[in-house]
Amino acid sequence: MWTSCRSFITCGTWCLAWFCLSAGILSADEITYETEDGKKVTSQGRLLPSRPGVELLERWDGQIQPLDPSQIIERNNTGDVVPITPAQMGERLEELFGKDLVRIEIQPPVVVAIVLAGPLQPKAEAAAKTFLQKAMRFMQNVDDVFDRYARQMEFPLHDAPYPVVLLIFESDQDFEDYFTTTSGGKGLSAGSVLGFYSQLTNRLAVRMTSCDSFAVPLHEAIHQQISNRVLHRLAPIPRWFAEGIANAFEGNGDKIDTNPGKVNADYVRRAQAVPRDAPWSKVVGDDGAFLADVLAGDAYTLAWCLHWTASTQYKDGYKAYVQALAKRRPLEELPPFADDLLFEKSFGVSQNAMQAQFPDAVLTAARKQKVDLSPPPRRDEFEQKSLCQYFISATAISRPNGPATLKLTGSARNLCPFRDMTFYITVETEGGFYAEYLFADLKPRQMVKLPEGVRLLPIPGRPQGPSSRYSVFVRSVPADSPEAAKWKQGDVPGPVTGGR
Repeated sequence: MWTSCRSFITCGTWCLAWFCLSAGILSADEITYETEDGKKVTSQGRLLPSRPGVELLERWDGQIQPLDPSQIIERNNTGDVVPITPAQMGERLEELFGKDLVRIEIQPPVVVAIVLAGPLQPKAEAAAKTFLQKAMRFMQNVDDVFDRYARQMEFPLHDAPYPVVLLIFESDQDFEDYFTTTSGGKGLSAGSVLGFYSQLTNRLAVRMTSCDSFAVPLHEAIHQQISNRVLHRLAPIPRWFAEGIANAFEGNGDKIDTNPGKVNADYVRRAQAVPRDAPWSKVVGDDGAFLADVLAGDAYTLAWCLHWTASTQYKDGYKAYVQALAKRRPLEELPPFADDLLFEKSFGVSQNAMQAQFPDAVLTAARKQKVDLSPPPRRDEFEQKSLCQYFISATAISRPNGPATLKLTGSARNLCPFRDMTFYITVETEGGFYAEYLFADLKPRQMVKLPEGVRLLPIPGRPQGPSSRYSVFVRSVPADSPEAAKWKQGDVPGPVTGGR
């Protein structure tokens, strides 16, 4: 139902029934603790079993708050506490992001929220609601597909104890700020992340740009499913397994059409490009490889390979392995080589032995499943940034008796599903020149072609010279924003690699 023209919460008619049957009752305490900046906070929840020197407060809203024991001031047993409901979660998200800047859809246990880049015109509300409903269908499909697979593989499955939250950020900058705050600036750089699931907040957050195909939201939603329904959050789970099972599901938009047993042609082709002398035990066994911008590609590829081999060729061992992982507690300290020992105990072979088996096994499965492993036809490679899907190719730089000209082919499309956008695109060469494009008032999904010949301008503060390399930068704002009006009047940001 609509609560106002600026903010709506749609809640299924069976919200109360789901809550009463599935939320459960936790034996909990009222904990008063001191934050790092000296503030006193009181919260209801329960203290999870953890390693010495760390207290983990699982709050009633589903978030986990790590605490030093010295931070806890008072602890009172309050009996039973009821976890937050999906409707209450929607209200908290409105408080967090601002009621005018969030749109929410609820179908328990799922809560989907769009975090807007700016106020939304009334005429765009219907399109925003349609997009929310599409995102909700996607999350429900993820739940159904994961549930079927988990039961087929005999996972120790249970209902999610808290609302399952998806946050979709319209603005790249808002997403990156949220990622940096949530992650504490650790791991991958914010600019290289399209989406992530936080085991601390229990929320899945993605860029709206990634919802064009829903590939990234699917990957992260599987993390959310297995962390809420099979494993303990913050338990020491080998990264290859967590990423391997998340890579194993494929989708087509908001539909999920592939289970983990099917051969993924893209990952097989990527695996063939990984050096043959790279043993799985070193590449996949190093959790740090997944957190490095440069190394992550190979690690994620081999994680899929190992998970596919383990789950299809060693089904009994796979079942035992997952059941053992489900018993690990949050922040549990493991003895040396515990992961390797559990792997070999469960499967009866080492990771490197599976690596030797993989090529023949995957080719045999591909033939049976009629999966084409040949290279796909060459297509224009589109990139996505700041709600813009673009393809730009520079074919030549000419200077025939006049200003330098960059000959380009390409196009740009507005990926925002409900708002007109204005885009400012710069193509900047290493030789100190740039070309600029202003595409104003592009309607949702509208595509425009780039002019082929554009005059090159010198980048202020940089020396000019010949170059065959260039970078593309995209900036976008809502078409009805004051910033868009400034751009139309000629007051544009200018090149990223220089300054004005």
